[in-house]
Amino acid sequence: MSIYKAHEIRGHVCTEITPEMYRAWGRALGAELPVQTKFVVGGDVRLSTPELLPRLVEGLCQSGLDVVDLGCLPTPMIDYARRRLAAGGWAMVTASDGPPDFNGLRWMLGDRPPTEEDVDRLRREAEKPPGKKARRTPTGPRTVDVTFDYVAWLQERWVEARAAPLHVVLDPMHGCWANRARRYLHAVFPGLVISTIHDEPDPVFGGHTPDCARHERLEDLTRAIDHQRADLGIAFDGDGDRVVFAGEVGNVLTAEEATWVLLQSFGPALRGKPFVYDQRFSDQIPAAAAKLGAEPLVERSAHPCLRARMVDCGAPFGADATGHYFFGELAGADDGLFCACQMIAHLAQSGQTLSEWRRQCPPVCATPDLCLPAEAADADAAIEQVRAAWAKYPQRTLDGVRVEFPDGWALIRRSAIEPLLACRFEAGDLETLDKLVHRFSEKLPGLGDDIWDRYEEAMHPAG
Repeated sequence: MSIYKAHEIRGHVCTEITPEMYRAWGRALGAELPVQTKFVVGGDVRLSTPELLPRLVEGLCQSGLDVVDLGCLPTPMIDYARRRLAAGGWAMVTASDGPPDFNGLRWMLGDRPPTEEDVDRLRREAEKPPGKKARRTPTGPRTVDVTFDYVAWLQERWVEARAAPLHVVLDPMHGCWANRARRYLHAVFPGLVISTIHDEPDPVFGGHTPDCARHERLEDLTRAIDHQRADLGIAFDGDGDRVVFAGEVGNVLTAEEATWVLLQSFGPALRGKPFVYDQRFSDQIPAAAAKLGAEPLVERSAHPCLRARMVDCGAPFGADATGHYFFGELAGADDGLFCACQMIAHLAQSGQTLSEWRRQCPPVCATPDLCLPAEAADADAAIEQVRAAWAKYPQRTLDGVRVEFPDGWALIRRSAIEPLLACRFEAGDLETLDKLVHRFSEKLPGLGDDIWDRYEEAMHPAG
């Protein structure tokens, strides 16, 4: 599978990605902007980042940009610096939640993430022979420390909740928030008692993948919550834009449950405003937003698509199914620490525990993403097979195809990052869900057996 994904670049270091590529990508990004445009860059904690980030900076400087090198920081702080410094764009050397031996490139020009066409244009520009590229007067990079400014901004934003009296356990997963999140949250909420696990930056993330959406990666967090009798657990992914929450009894909230609680934290402020949500979400999520008076707007299951929709419609809040939470206050961006502040303030001001809020959340009977290995052409063929098999039922083709049945729905789509076909189903109860998935699978020769096997593994594990 190509390193050029739908909205970013990601691949295995050495076998797929080299330092020279970063220099070429820097020049290509610089060619998109006028000379002397301010541009901020940073990188994550991976072993390869200290070699790759300087090459990216070199390329940007060769294009004549005013480059501000922020060093190793979480992606949300890089994005904050773009807004604070009124820069024309930003780039981050990161593979986000990918394995330690991977790296990549994320970027934004202006206030919009790249489209598939933008990624392809970057690739073509980077691959041009040197003589074919426009010459510009090179510049030199400079450095800026935005740490104190970022923390002061959070302090001012959450000043009314400074006395939040909670005990919080943080799990930065050895990523970009390691050795930062605890100090920053203490500065914003001096009344917190904060414990940490996996709180040292580690280039190999303790030998694991820094993906907070995987429940098996949260076992240490739930044990720490139980052992310390904490009120709240918070985990971040490798580059710090995603966040997952766990309650005081160690119950990890699903993306639906966390989104529902965060919607309640806005309350009447959402009335008459858009709410952007991932099409993978349960129908309970747009229903909850509508109950608060918001206008639910469905979007493709991709972080850049949701963020672009946030910008287009001016929504105060948006969410996806993997732990990205978007805020209008951040110009539509997501920030794991900002979202953690929102949750801490909500719990403190409401006087209810996270488990109490969770119990009020409408029940959801849906599968996780059921993923099958599939190259792009095979995945597209499978999606067409589903469309044809269920042509008599209403369908949404925003991304893949979602089939609306009288007793639930089925979604099948191609992953934008990995060679996978992802399926998700929802129904009113488990018995109805069983029947829906079985009926769906039976009508897809060659594909249905694999879907049913994945379903059985996820919903009816042996033992």
